[in-house]
Amino acid sequence: METGSQNTTKSFYSPQEASVDSLTNICSQSTSLKHYPLASDVMNNVLVYDGDSLRQSDDITPFLNEIAFAFRQGPGVIAIKRFYDDLSVIDEMSEVFEQILAAESGYGAGDHFGKQGPQANGRIWNVFQKSADIAPGVFVNYYKNPLLAAVATAWLGPHYQITAQVNIVRPGGAAQVCHRDYHLGFQQPEETARYPLYAQLMSAMLTLQGAIAHTDMPMESGPTKLLPFSQQMPLGYMAITNVNVRLTLNNTVYKCRWKKAMRCFSVRHSSTLPVKTAPRISTAAPI
Repeated sequence: METGSQNTTKSFYSPQEASVDSLTNICSQSTSLKHYPLASDVMNNVLVYDGDSLRQSDDITPFLNEIAFAFRQGPGVIAIKRFYDDLSVIDEMSEVFEQILAAESGYGAGDHFGKQGPQANGRIWNVFQKSADIAPGVFVNYYKNPLLAAVATAWLGPHYQITAQVNIVRPGGAAQVCHRDYHLGFQQPEETARYPLYAQLMSAMLTLQGAIAHTDMPMESGPTKLLPFSQQMPLGYMAITNVNVRLTLNNTVYKCRWKKAMRCFSVRHSSTLPVKTAPRISTAAPI
């Protein structure tokens, strides 16, 4: 079933109806800069914007319109380089993360989409509140970024709420499995099938995933993998658990090489790559 082709009289679908062919067809689209005049570049179908240029704009509304279209009808993912104009803001928050990790013995409960054990991905759950308690000044400087508010408002409107977790991928760590996040992304496909299609579609409208790189992330560091346009698949929550779909994802995803202070926003995201060298740190902020 592809975007716009679903039976309007049908609301409940089985996991078997989420096909690899449908996903492949949807993700065969390409992103053209001519439809996104404010973007500075397109990398593997991911729109790239320049934070310095956006900060100089007197009217942010055209940007909001453009990325709202990109999230819904375009690739579903954008990246903003130079998201912060002052890198010390990131460095100060990284120090707060280290304090929290030390207090929590350096290892959290692990990653629900990855392996457990000594080389498991490190997590700081609810770092939004924890960082505010430990260093309120750093917290304010980190989250008051007007670009964060602009992107969140473009997809969710005003009065959104933020949660944040830290993801530390360690050398030797295995890749996450490909997945979709909130809200139905944690359900088994048989459970997801109990939700009518409109509820599955609505879930995508209620959350925006954002992540910012606290360090440079070459391919060896295990950066995030993304599949542009996959958010357009109505049965995506059930498709993602299909073994053949995951194989397709692994062969077709865009592997992000992130620079420090680069932020990526997506309606859906995929997984991390296996890590070969130094750990990398990023903050994931479902909004």
